[in-house]
Amino acid sequence: MLLNYLCSNFLEESAFAETCGVSLNELCCLMDRRVFPAPSYVYESNGRSVSFVSDFQEDATYRFHLRGYKAWIDAISRFELDTEEHARCYFFNRYEIAKQTFLASEHGRKLAEVAPDIPEQFNSGHADMTWENFLKGVYGVCTRDGQPESVFLKQAGVMFIEELTSAGPGSLATPELQLLAKAVTLLDSVESEFAPHEALHASRQRCIVDVQSKFLDKAAA
Repeated sequence: MLLNYLCSNFLEESAFAETCGVSLNELCCLMDRRVFPAPSYVYESNGRSVSFVSDFQEDATYRFHLRGYKAWIDAISRFELDTEEHARCYFFNRYEIAKQTFLASEHGRKLAEVAPDIPEQFNSGHADMTWENFLKGVYGVCTRDGQPESVFLKQAGVMFIEELTSAGPGSLATPELQLLAKAVTLLDSVESEFAPHEALHASRQRCIVDVQSKFLDKAAA
């Protein structure tokens, strides 16, 4: 159920602001100044509640922010991210460290060997798109915590998995299947479960569930 999912992973805007120790007006100002993401979900309620006390009808709009974005609010205060330039620089400092750490790891190096064009795609245009999606609340939808490190790992996981599986089942040798399995595990660790109505159309289905059934389960059989 959508509301169960939203209430488990997100906070309605007023509750989020209270948790973060800011007013609703201050939160709106941070979004207007493009230093904090927009709500990841906007829920239009046209509902009715019936109990022995009352029969209540409500028309309202609820905005949901990822619970993990409290860490971004804390960073705004701690590091004085008072302009978009400062916020973007801080975001990409962390993002770049995550990228370099991953590509220097054994798993990252091996993935880059079999898909050498992927690292080159993390260019300035990709950075612009990433920042705009961050501000739109996209990574509150598709990652567990919305943090720059998770954003990079989600992007890299999807890109490498799609490249490795592009030729279809049966196209990979055992070493490549082992790399693929690790990439799927990595993506699974940072990617959200997605809302019930999104799950079948999201990258989790395409890059984790389908890959496990079409590539990895068969390889293990």
